[in-house]
Amino acid sequence: MDGSVGSGNERREAALSSAMRVEQLADSLSQAAVTLHGAVMRAIRRRASQGDSGISHSQAQAVFALEVALRQQANQLYADAAGHTVAGLDTAQRQLSGLLDTVRLRIARNDEVRHWISLATSLLHLGSAVLAGNPERILGTLGKVRERLQEMAPD
Repeated sequence: MDGSVGSGNERREAALSSAMRVEQLADSLSQAAVTLHGAVMRAIRRRASQGDSGISHSQAQAVFALEVALRQQANQLYADAAGHTVAGLDTAQRQLSGLLDTVRLRIARNDEVRHWISLATSLLHLGSAVLAGNPERILGTLGKVRERLQEMAPD
């Protein structure tokens, strides 16, 4: 997932270049929200069984707020997918989808709340860049997502 463009076929499948591709991003943001919800609920149950070790109340609230924000951003993208297409983005849709799949897997498999918050915040920045139609900001945000993933232990 280095974000580089491979074969000529991938170039024709540029990320976010059609309403369908923007809807795929919205799907990924919605799925990330579901994954965040599952992760925080696991952490809350773990805290209940282990006492004070585990997620704090304020951390749980922060993750729930990020979950809601991701769902709202996905809904914005669904509502006007055609209005949020981005031309000239030098990343293949398949690479973008793969990166977002990796984010969901890392959230689901990692118990560090700070990583969940960092990744979810990066996804919100990505959605915001798409809503703004800014290819440079989108690419920069994708780079931040990759950095956040590298900070976490591998799957």
